[in-house]
Amino acid sequence: MNLKIKNDKEKSIVFLSGNIDIQAAEILKKNLFRIYENDKKKIVLDFKEVHSIGSSGIGALIFFHKRFLELEGKIQIINVNREIRSLFGIIKLDDLFEISETALP
Repeated sequence: MNLKIKNDKEKSIVFLSGNIDIQAAEILKKNLFRIYENDKKKIVLDFKEVHSIGSSGIGALIFFHKRFLELEGKIQIINVNREIRSLFGIIKLDDLFEISETALP
């Protein structure tokens, strides 16, 4: 997995690509923790180039969802492919995260 982070005043946008497996989940955790430490209130995860996500990646998302709630912030996930969107629906992640086609302001 590769990732790029773009920051502005209001939010951080994380562009992810590849597969979010065990190793990638650790990289994702480290980067999300840095964003968390910078007190960003909103993070957008762009899944446009993500092919699959494993349980470790899902665990990282849930962990940081709780942390961002502490800051009264939120995580939005955009550009999710059909398979991942279906998985998120089955495990009810679509109840935790705002999942949409494009980033909202």
